[in-house]
Amino acid sequence: MINGVGSGSSTTVDPDTLAPPKDDDTAKAASGGAGDGAQERAAQQGPALQAAETQTSVWDSFLSNLPEADPDFENPLLSIPGTTNYATDPSKYNVYVASVLVDPADTVADEDLPANYSNPSPHEFVSWHPAVQLRYLRDNFTEAQIQSGNTVIGTGSNQVGVIRSDDKRSVTIVNELTKSRIFQLSKTEQERLANNSIFKTRIAPLLDLLPNADTDLAASRAVITAQIDKEINDVKNKTLTNKTSGSDRDKFNEDKQAYVKQLEMLRDNVPNTGIYARSDLATEMQEIVKRFERAHAYFDVKTPNLANPARNSRDVLTPDNNASINRGYAVFIEQEQRILAIKQAEQQMLSAGGITNSDGTISRLDLPTLVALIQNQASLKQQAIITMRTEQLTQLNQLSQAYAEMQRIVNEALKKFDDTGKDADKEKHSLSVSFDNPSQFSTAVAYMFEDFASGKPHPVEKEFNITRPTHDMINNSSGSKNSFKRTQWERFSTQLSDAVTLLNPQLLTNDINQDNREQNRSYEQATGTVRRSFDLNIQIARGFS
Repeated sequence: MINGVGSGSSTTVDPDTLAPPKDDDTAKAASGGAGDGAQERAAQQGPALQAAETQTSVWDSFLSNLPEADPDFENPLLSIPGTTNYATDPSKYNVYVASVLVDPADTVADEDLPANYSNPSPHEFVSWHPAVQLRYLRDNFTEAQIQSGNTVIGTGSNQVGVIRSDDKRSVTIVNELTKSRIFQLSKTEQERLANNSIFKTRIAPLLDLLPNADTDLAASRAVITAQIDKEINDVKNKTLTNKTSGSDRDKFNEDKQAYVKQLEMLRDNVPNTGIYARSDLATEMQEIVKRFERAHAYFDVKTPNLANPARNSRDVLTPDNNASINRGYAVFIEQEQRILAIKQAEQQMLSAGGITNSDGTISRLDLPTLVALIQNQASLKQQAIITMRTEQLTQLNQLSQAYAEMQRIVNEALKKFDDTGKDADKEKHSLSVSFDNPSQFSTAVAYMFEDFASGKPHPVEKEFNITRPTHDMINNSSGSKNSFKRTQWERFSTQLSDAVTLLNPQLLTNDINQDNREQNRSYEQATGTVRRSFDLNIQIARGFS
């Protein structure tokens, strides 16, 4: 006997269907009206109505078990996870779930067991219905073995590993796992997997994962932590060689925290998983470290001295007195801090189970909002990377312009040569560019490639592994321009051309295009996920209608 709630009446409920019997009027209403074959039509629709009745009565049974004095008696939805009052009294919803979602293993009767149930082969076990698999685990392994992941079917080389899910409603066949599927498992499921002998001996070596047969979970976590700590220490201990003032060191130490904290977040997350992909982790760390090394290269440059007379100029990296390099460093640090802030917001959202409001309360997230937030954060991180790459491309183009100008200056000198034959080797010329005004673009470019005044490497040259060609264009004692033979100028021109060839923007352009495609793809994936969930909710709602 389960009491109905709506009017406070006590109506007898069929224990098999949890559906209250209907009087004639109720039956007529359900069938679309009395008379003229309505009851016959209702009879034809019996199975569909029965399903709806069962689903509705399950909810009614939940209502009927709530005490009438309960303040949430008329609004049981407040006892569902994600609503305001759930945190204060989750027991009502838990009781409801336990009463409706029975253990699948309990649904398998003895007479329904397959013939090979007592001693199945791995192939036979995999072919069974999940409910039968769950019952087999319960009947043949202790709960401690199941919880630890020490569950293997078969003997010798013919074995499959089996992991029960946290909700005890499904099993995972270890032999069929891919890397992406592994990292969709919960932490406790991964920890069971880490203890499964089939995973450790067959799957882990194949996918280069830890733990494996030689390293257990505790040792794997130590290995991964040490790997991250090494990168953290390398970043922290990176020194400055060209900017050594106290203010410069303080600024760089403060700016590098954007990189250190991201690596520390990776380290702090180690205990939250049970399986580790060393190659994936190394790639993720290397991306952070590579961005740090780039920022270091842009910061740790000597301050140039563009002087008149030219022989006093030193450390000339760019035609603009390093203004472009300083701007590039500012862009890189700003975008790195942006990435860090997004990652911290993600971590806070996951740890809190929602968005933390200014008053300290937590706003729970429905699926569309959660998907939109994840997508938006991924898009913002991708946009920060695109901004960095765009700045790299700008720096590359500006340096290429300086190389092109130096080539033009050398070509102007080559045009002066007239002699041929034996006399050609005697003819010498100097550059036509004036060295009297360092603020002029051509003069500043010439300083960049003057062997004594040049500052090298430019951060772009360092990243592309290019050695800047230089030439002794100025007499270091008198400051006058040096003259050279045609072959000497041609050799310098060839060196410039070879370097320009290496300063190829195509790779950066390709990376930017790829980043833009990934950014657009994240929007498409998020939209598709929300659309599919909406369609599924509509289908469920129709089942209750």
